[in-house]
Amino acid sequence: MAFSSHEVVPEKRTGLQLTGGGPMCIDGAVDISFDLQFRPGMETYFGYVMRLITTQGQNIDLVYNQRLFSFNFVIGETFTRSFVADTMQLYSGWNRFRIHLDPQRQEASCYFNNRLMCKGRAALQPSTCCHLLFGASSLDRFQTLDLPPMSLKDIRITQNGRLAYFFPLADNGTDEVKGLRAAIKNPLWIKPRHQHWELVRSMHTGSSPALAFDARQEILYIIAKDTLYHLSIKDGQFGGEKLARSRDTLLPGHQAVYDAHTGLLHDFYIDQQRVSTYQPTAKEWNMNFTPAELGEYWHANKFLSPADSSLYIVAGYGQLQYKNKVQRYHFPTKRWELVATRGDSFMPRYLAALGTTPAADTAFIIGGYGSSTGNQAINPKYVYDLLAYSVKDHTFRHVYQLPEPERQFCFANSLVIDAARHDFYALVHPKDRFNSQLQLIKGSLHKPAYQWMGDSIPYSFHDIRSFADLYYAPASKKLVAVTYYTAKNNVTQLNAYTLHFPPNPAVSAVPAAPRPFNRGRVLLGLACVLTAGALFFFVWKRWQFLDETDTPARETTSAPPVEKTPEAAAPVERHPAIYLFGEFEVTDKEGNDCTKLFTPLLKELFLLLLIHTVKNGKGITPEKLYELLWEDKPLKDARNNFSVNVVKLKAILEKTGGMQILKDAGRWKLEVTDPALYIDYQVYMQQAAGPVSIPVLREIADRGSFLKNVPYEWLDNIKSDVSIKITDLLLDYMAHADLQRETEFVLQLTHAVFQFDQLNEEALAYKCRCLILSGRHKIAQDAYLKFAKEYKESYGQDYEKSFREITREGSGNN
Repeated sequence: MAFSSHEVVPEKRTGLQLTGGGPMCIDGAVDISFDLQFRPGMETYFGYVMRLITTQGQNIDLVYNQRLFSFNFVIGETFTRSFVADTMQLYSGWNRFRIHLDPQRQEASCYFNNRLMCKGRAALQPSTCCHLLFGASSLDRFQTLDLPPMSLKDIRITQNGRLAYFFPLADNGTDEVKGLRAAIKNPLWIKPRHQHWELVRSMHTGSSPALAFDARQEILYIIAKDTLYHLSIKDGQFGGEKLARSRDTLLPGHQAVYDAHTGLLHDFYIDQQRVSTYQPTAKEWNMNFTPAELGEYWHANKFLSPADSSLYIVAGYGQLQYKNKVQRYHFPTKRWELVATRGDSFMPRYLAALGTTPAADTAFIIGGYGSSTGNQAINPKYVYDLLAYSVKDHTFRHVYQLPEPERQFCFANSLVIDAARHDFYALVHPKDRFNSQLQLIKGSLHKPAYQWMGDSIPYSFHDIRSFADLYYAPASKKLVAVTYYTAKNNVTQLNAYTLHFPPNPAVSAVPAAPRPFNRGRVLLGLACVLTAGALFFFVWKRWQFLDETDTPARETTSAPPVEKTPEAAAPVERHPAIYLFGEFEVTDKEGNDCTKLFTPLLKELFLLLLIHTVKNGKGITPEKLYELLWEDKPLKDARNNFSVNVVKLKAILEKTGGMQILKDAGRWKLEVTDPALYIDYQVYMQQAAGPVSIPVLREIADRGSFLKNVPYEWLDNIKSDVSIKITDLLLDYMAHADLQRETEFVLQLTHAVFQFDQLNEEALAYKCRCLILSGRHKIAQDAYLKFAKEYKESYGQDYEKSFREITREGSGNN
């Protein structure tokens, strides 16, 4: 449940009294725990989080002091102690508070995320009756309207270790243990806000508007002929700025983008290769479009690339042709060009969705409608592939193909990429109806699967007269969906919706009513079950007999053999730890996952410092840091940004422990202050320098390739060096191993090699030989066929070596 606070008038603020109309009586030692998160984007965060008032008049309060970024634990009129909480964690994740009441010791304690922060003397009776309040309070003598804008969930009260009350606060104030109902004033229920889209603005404007979104300020721009409208997602404020000079023509199919790096708003029309930029001081656009025939690039996708200061246009439809072109507009030179692309095939299409990584060096494009030839008259169809487009080398890479759904759908224009979790969010809709609906889906950037999320949005779809887009407001943590439809009278109906992030899964359909009991159907079903059981038993016994007489080495199972990854030793739990192999991960001394504390920028800064420190022991120069992280900013701004982010990074490292940032000989580096801190990259560098322990190296490699899914350009050569070195070390060991004696261990090593090089022929040969030596001939053949298939998909040609050749080569060490 969310609490309205200083952003609303006093009578609209939220209060929660768990005890309803009267006090709650509890016996013995009591724990009151709850999860808290601050609502982002507010100005004032001062006030009471919780108040416990006994019937004897003893107050125990938890109060947040915004000026000092601290919580005060107050008993009576005494501050027992203040403690500072990680502000980043308060806004970005849930935090567990626990108040422990000990009548025997006459003591009250406060725990924050399982750590004792403070305690003090309190007048508590063995059997205590009290009022328990959160937020605003109207209780006599203890009235307060000061509270921080917060969200609460999962309030638990235990007595002597047993759960007495539990208030989830998902969508009501009912206790799930005894059915007690809390008294709530002005609640903001969180769960429905993650399920149901809220219509925040509906308006009419002239024909052919364009949309752009400023994610930093969380402002949606609506570009009309004579007005620039703006809708604030933070506070819902809506306004319009009349243009000093009305635009002559707004052509259907034009689109707009907001450039966060320059702060400029651009409107562009692809057919005429024109980009018009808004001049805020003059309140006018610097270029008009001229009247034209129907466009060539309806529903094209677009993205901005700060790496080369360019606007990219991808795909589109017009004049009975689907497009697969990639066009580029270079802002500094104001030149358009057709980009020559390489790599996998990109089928002509429109009504696809596109989103980029945080650095905008890779664009992901999914789905759409088109044809292999581009001609609308030749077998048009829905497509469900995900492709990655590299800005650096202009290459398309096929990632995967989604399974074709029962009901076909296209996409709204943009993908929202969750880079930290390697997920995306998109809006989909059918193409074959006017009274349509947009439905949110959540998909993976690696696996061909998706999930329906939230509820649907009404959408009037009429091809070139309709448009829909999806954005993300990071400070407010909301998805923003915008739809418009232009009627024949050239009046456009535009609607904007928001949904709190992350969204909840879509509610499943209501199950069908149960059929009436039918004795005959039940007996028939029972007979079928018995018959199937008898048949299964016969087949199982038959397979068992064949196993015992024909192939002793084959596994005795009723299912075909399935390849299993060789069992490795259980991974060692290390805390604190920093893992760079596989997924980036940081844990503190207690084993808590601290990875989510790193924003994308802090993560890159941390990796630059860590890798350059471990790699050469010297660290990295400030100039190199400025160049890599803020190359588009003046030196003064880069320094300021660096100083601000180093302070934030130091706060995270203080929480995780074990490291500190320092400057030595003009270079920035990380110093390990806790010998117990485990850094897998540091261990790898020690192994690479020798002597080598293959089990240690294999444990590191089993997590995955170095900084898997971290796409920084400066990291490419380092990744390549690590991959080559670790592969060479593992293959060298296998070349001298006794395969008869070390069969399973060598299999584990081949698995580690494939983490870095999926098409390593030597690893395939060792894998197949070991499988054959252990009697798993069928699995060896399947592994070879799978490799050959992936080889052809990657290189476009058949794998030349036969199964017999690779299993015979190098047999000397068998």
